[in-house]
Amino acid sequence: MAKQMVADLQPNQTVSSVFAVGQCSLIPFKNRSGNYLDLTLSDRSGSIIGRAWDTAEAFAEICRPGSVVKVEGRVDEYRGKLQIIVEDVAPAQPGEYERADMLETGGRDPGEMLSELYEFLGQVGNPHLRQLLEAFFGDDGFVQAFADAPGAKRQHHAHIGGLLEHTISVVKLLSAVCETHRQLDRDLLIAGGLLHDVGKLAEFATGVTIEYTDIGRLVGHIVITDRWVREQIERLPDFPPELDNRLNHILLSHHGQKEYGAPIVPMTAEACALHYADNLDAHVQYFVHEIGKGGASGNSWTEYQKLFDRYLYIGAASPPADDPQ
Repeated sequence: MAKQMVADLQPNQTVSSVFAVGQCSLIPFKNRSGNYLDLTLSDRSGSIIGRAWDTAEAFAEICRPGSVVKVEGRVDEYRGKLQIIVEDVAPAQPGEYERADMLETGGRDPGEMLSELYEFLGQVGNPHLRQLLEAFFGDDGFVQAFADAPGAKRQHHAHIGGLLEHTISVVKLLSAVCETHRQLDRDLLIAGGLLHDVGKLAEFATGVTIEYTDIGRLVGHIVITDRWVREQIERLPDFPPELDNRLNHILLSHHGQKEYGAPIVPMTAEACALHYADNLDAHVQYFVHEIGKGGASGNSWTEYQKLFDRYLYIGAASPPADDPQ
């Protein structure tokens, strides 16, 4: 049986399909004893709330976050949103699902993007920065993990390969900025662009869902990146302290503002450039992704986007082919 995708579910529809489990909680009933099960079910097309009114404790043992389960139930509508009323659930068996059904993948070829990454690395003339980059991207295990990692859990580049896609885009933007502002240290910016999000490999755990790790929540990718870069620099002989400080600064400040997780705000031209390149690529990719999703609805506007506190314009709907206008 073909998988039923979350985005295609309709009210009163019978459900018999596999989904990845995000959060899963037992919640006490307000008006009687016992608990009901509240969980998030997802696939690459989206997510939906699932609720089980009966057998909640037994189902909770099966619905572990990050697992894949086969759900039997029906689609209900509550306060304008769809939910699945779960009637039965069982662990999904090997062969009943593919990872590609659960997580989005990017539209670009990973091999092509890695070729671009190594091309940029090869353009770095500063021998100290070149050695540092090779310590990371000369490690096959690191590169494989980097190419598979997401760029985020929900916001920008939240798909397999998203981290590599975002990194390449940021470095391209920085390269273009250097063409206009030739006084910038291009080697420093290329190195900073390639390294700025490497800590996301430890911030997220990616199986059939994207979840924060403990260190990801407690420490965050900016500090993890700083630790990893610091470890590698300490292994390199005679790494110049001034270069160390400048690289360290642009990595720590790339979120731009302390309220957005930056330990320090940008105070060099290179730090300013990295921050805005990072922000530009993240925001544009988010807009493109949400507008693309909304386009299938036939509406002119997306759903309300809490992240940006606005609706996004998709465009005027095209008239039917047989419309004389």
